[in-house]
Amino acid sequence: MATDSVPRRETTKLLPAQAQQRRRLLQLAWVGIDLVVLTVAAVLAAALLERPLLPEAWAMLGVMALVRVAAFVKLGMYRAVLRYSGIHVLGITVLGVLLGTAVGVLISWLGGGVATAKIGRAFIAIEALLAMAACGGLRFAARLVLEPRWSDGRERVLIYGAGDLGDATIRNLGRSGAFNPVAFLDDDPHLFGQSMHGRRVLGGLTDLPRIIQETRPAALFVAVHDLPDATARAIVRACQAAQVRVRVVRGIEHHSSGDQLSLANLRFEDLLPRPSRALDAAPVRTMLGGATVLVTGAGGSIGSELCRQICAAGAARLVLVDHSEFNLYQIEADLRRDHPTVRIIAVLDDLQDGGRLRSLLSTHQPAAVFHAAAYKHVPMVEANPFRGVINNVGGFANVLAACQAARVGRLVLVSTDKAVRPTNVMGASKRVCELLLQNRPMGATRCAAVRFGNVLGSSGSVVPLFLEQIRRGGPVTVTHAEMTRYFMLIPEAVALVLASGAMAAHGEIFILDMGEPVKIADLARQLIYLSGASEAAVPITYTGLRPGEKLYEELLLGESERGTPVEGITVAKATTVPWGVLEERIAMLLQACRDEDLDSFATALRSIVPEWQPGEGLAKSDSSSKFPTQEASGQ
Repeated sequence: MATDSVPRRETTKLLPAQAQQRRRLLQLAWVGIDLVVLTVAAVLAAALLERPLLPEAWAMLGVMALVRVAAFVKLGMYRAVLRYSGIHVLGITVLGVLLGTAVGVLISWLGGGVATAKIGRAFIAIEALLAMAACGGLRFAARLVLEPRWSDGRERVLIYGAGDLGDATIRNLGRSGAFNPVAFLDDDPHLFGQSMHGRRVLGGLTDLPRIIQETRPAALFVAVHDLPDATARAIVRACQAAQVRVRVVRGIEHHSSGDQLSLANLRFEDLLPRPSRALDAAPVRTMLGGATVLVTGAGGSIGSELCRQICAAGAARLVLVDHSEFNLYQIEADLRRDHPTVRIIAVLDDLQDGGRLRSLLSTHQPAAVFHAAAYKHVPMVEANPFRGVINNVGGFANVLAACQAARVGRLVLVSTDKAVRPTNVMGASKRVCELLLQNRPMGATRCAAVRFGNVLGSSGSVVPLFLEQIRRGGPVTVTHAEMTRYFMLIPEAVALVLASGAMAAHGEIFILDMGEPVKIADLARQLIYLSGASEAAVPITYTGLRPGEKLYEELLLGESERGTPVEGITVAKATTVPWGVLEERIAMLLQACRDEDLDSFATALRSIVPEWQPGEGLAKSDSSSKFPTQEASGQ
């Protein structure tokens, strides 16, 4: 099997014969240089003490020199790359010289001092010190000659972080020959004004705009472990305004040719203004440990991550349901590879056959069901409203009925911020699902919904689209300059979904705190910047709102009813609707979809979700009647 790396002990075998010969000649040359240097050290020590070197002493010194050279060979002195000579080489020098000195002392002791007549112990000590200084000093002098020096002709960089990683960074940049580190920044005020390798610490993060203006760097290297998100955002704001590139030092990679910096670009997810939180995994493990769990939409972006985290939480058996053969195959293969102890059952189904779904749940008897299956792409559902509602509402109604019949302990619906004051069919369909969940009699089954906004990396996410447009050279298409959205990472959102499910009683709509909303235009600018391009090269164009889109998304109408033990999760006020009325209206809605009757469809959907504002072409009827509600102030 081919490999990308070669073990160090085999590297010399793979060198061309000419290169091997050149290396051995260089190693022999250094052996000769060391022998000469050791001789000079002995002569100098004798001159300082004004004592002659007798033949017996020269014999002892010869043995000492041979021992030292042998130690250097054994310890790898002659394999070291000269321009990377450092503490390791100094350690070998000290150890080898002391070993030779110890042999000399042993010879002197065995010979009763005859071999060192008129030389004495002072000579032994001085000669050892001179030998260390000479052998080590020659190698550091060679490093100074061979190592590339910083110059104004190379790319100027600032280094953020004057700690251990910053020290390793400036050392490596000095050797690379491609960069000229001009200064440091660090948030420790005790370091301000101090120097590291001849480069001063000019200030902290708040001084970054001024320092950029004074030093005119082309790039800033962040040499800080576990960079806080707020710090990353501040760095990018300052550097983006000045068109200074940002690179993150991930660490030092060790290679046979020497150490190299591991550099990476900042990721957009590092810049999301979202709160950091540490979730207690115990309630989720209690809910899922040793249990059978069923996930609908298991091959999708959210569904597949749900499956991974459910397996990691200790589920014994996981039933995967998805209508996409490829997605189902892929997540099944991933889970079987990564979680071999979990029994995986893959079911190809679209949830439209209620009888088959009831049979499935009756057979496997899951303790919990997570419903992530839905059509989620707003313009696509807006253009195909009948299929969208049949899939989203009809499919979820079948899941509810099957869970009730099988007496499933817990059902969690993945909802969306677009269900709040919906302006599109997709959001309205998810709002219908929330009302179904809260008002359908479910017996022993506890139901809950989790509402959150956009997740990075999901199918249809704007970030992959923007990155592809940037790769092609633009333009990057944004619908409106003021459009904002909430964003969250998929693993974060799923962890909060599981945490919500673990604390569900019945009928709650859990709201995830997704931090501050992000302007889509700002997102596009940051992605262009992080990709190393500029707006001049990759322009942004505004295309106008698409059908069903609105400028601002909301997670909640009014105030939350209450908080929860988990920071960042609140519960919306319940909307109570007579079940008979809701059931009748949903039946009318689904029948209108089957009949593809647009007027009846709009009337039925608005009768269920009166706050829905249909787009042009769907607003055919204003005759919808609002059904009675006991508490409808919260969404």
